[in-house]
Amino acid sequence: MLRTVIKTYIIILRKKGYNLSKIYNLDKDTKIVEKSVVSKRLFQNKNASVDIYAFDEGEELDHEMLFIDSLAFVIDGEAQLEYGEKQMKLGRDEACLIEAKTWRKLKFTKKTKYLLIDFKENVMIDHLDKASVFSLADAVSYESGKIVSKTLVKNENGSMSLLSFDKDQELSTHAAPGDALLIALDGELDLKIADESFHLVKGDSIVLPGKIPHGLKVKDKFKMLLIVTKDKM
Repeated sequence: MLRTVIKTYIIILRKKGYNLSKIYNLDKDTKIVEKSVVSKRLFQNKNASVDIYAFDEGEELDHEMLFIDSLAFVIDGEAQLEYGEKQMKLGRDEACLIEAKTWRKLKFTKKTKYLLIDFKENVMIDHLDKASVFSLADAVSYESGKIVSKTLVKNENGSMSLLSFDKDQELSTHAAPGDALLIALDGELDLKIADESFHLVKGDSIVLPGKIPHGLKVKDKFKMLLIVTKDKM
C-alpha cells in the first residue's frame, strides 16, 4: 500500500515538472563567461539560500554589509577577501564564515567558481571558525568504522550538517518531510532516490526531495555537507 502511494506521489510530481533526479557538479556544470559574473540558485529554504557563482579573472563584489551570516566556499580558483580590517585569501576548497554586520569585499584574481550560503536570521552556527580561512572538508574527521555527524546550524526550520562516512558505511532507506541539498566534499557515494540510482563524486550536488524515500551506501570514504529543510512541499 505504502509503495503504491509513493509511486503515485512521484508520478504527480513529475507531471508537475518537479525534477527528482539531477546531479549538478559545482565545478564542471558552472561555466565562466568572459568579463562577466554568472550566478545560479541551487537551493532555498527558511534557513538558508545556496548560490553558485562563476567569476572571470579580475571581477569583484564591491563593499557590502549583510545582516545575516554567510559561508563563502571557493570551489576552484582564488578570492581575495576584505573582511572588516582583515585581508584574507581563499584558495581551492577553502571556506570562510563571514559574520553578519561586517563589511566585506571580494576580488577574484583568477577565474573562480564560488559557493555562497546565506543564512537567515535566528540560526545558531557552531563548530566553524569565524573570520578565518579553513578547509570545509577537514572540518569533520573520519572515524574508523563509523559515521560522524557535526551539526553546524539547527532550528525549527531545519539544519545544516557535515557528515563523514568510513568505508562500507550506509544509511538505510528513509524519507524526510522537506527537501535537502547534498554537496559531496570528498570521496564517492552511491545514492538511491525512489527507483533511481546515482553515483556522486567530489563536487557533485543533488536535491533529495521531501517525502521521497532515499538511501545511500559508501564503499570507500565519503564526506558531505547536508542542508535539510522541514518545509512542506
